Amino acid sequence: MGLCVALCALNPARSAATPGTSKGGKYHHDLASFKSDLNVPLILKNRNVLLTDKMIEDRLDGTRKDDRVEPLQLTVDGRDDKIVELATKIAVPGHQLDLANYLKSNFPKGEELPGTNLRLVTIDKVAFRYMNGAAFKSLFAKVHRDLAVPGNAFTKAPHLRESLITQMSPFFKASEIATIRRKMASNQALSVDRDLLPSFARQNIASFSPFRGPNCFHAALSFQGAELASNRTVNVRKEPGYHDDMINYDELWRVLRISFYEVDPTKSPMQYGDMIVFFETNQTSDEDHSDYKSLRHAATYLFDGYVYSKGSKSANSPYLVRTLAEEWETWTKYTDKMGVKVFRRSLKNVSNAAPVDPVDWVY
Repeated sequence: MGLCVALCALNPARSAATPGTSKGGKYHHDLASFKSDLNVPLILKNRNVLLTDKMIEDRLDGTRKDDRVEPLQLTVDGRDDKIVELATKIAVPGHQLDLANYLKSNFPKGEELPGTNLRLVTIDKVAFRYMNGAAFKSLFAKVHRDLAVPGNAFTKAPHLRESLITQMSPFFKASEIATIRRKMASNQALSVDRDLLPSFARQNIASFSPFRGPNCFHAALSFQGAELASNRTVNVRKEPGYHDDMINYDELWRVLRISFYEVDPTKSPMQYGDMIVFFETNQTSDEDHSDYKSLRHAATYLFDGYVYSKGSKSANSPYLVRTLAEEWETWTKYTDKMGVKVFRRSLKNVSNAAPVDPVDWVY
C-alpha cells in the first residue's frame, strides 16, 4: 500500500485530492484580518543571534570533510569601490587592502546570484585572518524575540492556562506537560525558548546549523514532530551536497494535502502549532491555484502574534521566534504577489510519524 493510500485511509474525506493541486480556500493577503486564539501576557527581550567562533571554525574546516557543510561566503559587488567599501567595513585595521585584493581576485569564480551583479565569494582561513571577527558576525546577525510568561500570568486566568495547555499538549510528552503545569501552579515564570517549545524547536532555537539544507519546511514539520520530518515516506529525496534535513517543496506539499486541513484565519482563530504557508500567487486572479511550485516559505504559529521559523536552507539562517508581522513583511519582499494559507494537523497525536509504507510518489 503506497503513502497516498495509507494516509488517506486515516483521512477519508480528503481521499479524492489530486497530488500537487489544491481546492482549498482563497489566499489571504491582509494580516490585519487574522485572528489569534491565545493572547498570553508576555515579557519581551530582543536578542541578537550571532555566529559563534566554533560555528565559524566548523564552516572554515568542514567543507573539506563534508560537502554538506556550507562554506563561509560574502555577498560581493564586483565594482572596485564596493569591494573597498566592504573590506573597510569588516577588515582588521591594516589589512583592508589584503582583504580587498582577496575579494577582487576571487570574485570571478564566485557563485552568481541570478538577476544581480553580485556573487558569493568563499572565504578561506587566510582571508578570515584579515577580518574583524565581530564585524564579520554582525553581517549575519538576526534578531530573536526572547519571550517570557510572567509567573502570575494565569493566577486570575485559569481558562487561559487550560487553553494553552490543551493546544500545546499534542506537541509535548506527558512528562513535559506535567512539568509546565507544576511551574504554572507555583507561579514560576516560563521561558518560551526553554519551556513552551517542543523538542526540536527547543533544542535549536536561537542557533545556526553549519549545514546547507535544513530549511523552513523542515523546521515547520519538525515542530509537529521530529519523526514526521525525518520519516522516509515524507523526506524522500536526498540532494547531493545538502543535509538530509532539507525538505523539498513537493515533499511538504504532499504532507499538507494529506495530513493537514486548511483553516481560515479570518474566521477561525489561529492556534498553537498551526502552520502558516506563504505562496507566490497568480498575478491576474485570486482564484486558488495552489501547488508545490508556488510554495515559498513556512512558519509555525505560537500565540499572541509570534511564530517560530528558519528563514532559509542557508547556514546563515538561524532558528528564531519572530512576530508574524515581521515574517509577513520579509516574504512580501520576496514575492510578486504573496498569498498566505494556514494549515492545522489533522491527526490527534501530532508527534506520531507518518505510516511507513513503500513510496508511490515523487514529483
